[in-house]
Amino acid sequence: MASILVTGGLGYTGRIIVRQLAECGIHVVSYNRDYAELSTDFITCVQGELYEVPRLVRTIEKYGVDRIIHTAAMSHPDLSIDLPLTTVISNIDGTVNVMEAMRLAGIKRLVNFSSETVYGNHPEPIDERSATVPTTPYGVTKVAMEHFGRVYNDLFGLQVMALRFTEVYGPGNRMPQILRDIVKTVLRGSRFSMTSGADHLFHFIHAEDVARAAILAATTDNQLGSVFNVFGDRCWTLAESADLVRKLLPEAQIDIGPGHCHLDRQGPWDQSAAIRELGYTPRYTLEDGLSRYVEWLRVNEY
Repeated sequence: MASILVTGGLGYTGRIIVRQLAECGIHVVSYNRDYAELSTDFITCVQGELYEVPRLVRTIEKYGVDRIIHTAAMSHPDLSIDLPLTTVISNIDGTVNVMEAMRLAGIKRLVNFSSETVYGNHPEPIDERSATVPTTPYGVTKVAMEHFGRVYNDLFGLQVMALRFTEVYGPGNRMPQILRDIVKTVLRGSRFSMTSGADHLFHFIHAEDVARAAILAATTDNQLGSVFNVFGDRCWTLAESADLVRKLLPEAQIDIGPGHCHLDRQGPWDQSAAIRELGYTPRYTLEDGLSRYVEWLRVNEY
């Protein structure tokens, strides 16, 4: 196999993808706006911006890249409310630039990171055919990225697919994330309190499983659909998740009132397409992943 390029390879999930690819003996080009000197037999770092289409094309050609995993983005729906224009420029323009570089360089396969936020408020069960009615600028950009992928597939023969990931947790996440917020509050010896949210459903996915799914989508030879739901073991209410924290940290003082929190209210997801077409199954149950995450957070801030 030729090289795989990972945009945002120094980022939260990007660096895990880079590591997993290298562990599999696949050469990976980590493309980032920040400078990095990391270089091994299987990892090459390239500094560049997504708007530098000629640099992307040269990088693809120089390192024999034949597929891309695109993680670089503004990465949180709440932050997009304060930074809508930045989110649009980063997510939509950046993604189109990547696809245009691929078209010019003559390569096909792109794995694009989409999000649960494309569905917006959808309390009924969700599969890939469910309506996409996002409620934040971030969610709108993810829908737009999916549509651009479909258009580039139809017009230019690309093979762009979007993975709709759910709530990602695990070591290294610097963005707001409910599990880390609860655990870090408890580890500081404080009480975690929310006036509502106990009944809210989450489909947590460990960052290592995010990376596995992305690599499966990039490397499979199967004919694939254009969008896939991808999450962890099952849906969990926030109350059930808090009970897991109490099990792992018996001293935990956690008070969460009934009802839902400010995030999109969604019903249980179906990921049978990812299981069938990508061969994806999560390796981390929430209990196992959270147990490891708690131990990590004892000695790390993120």
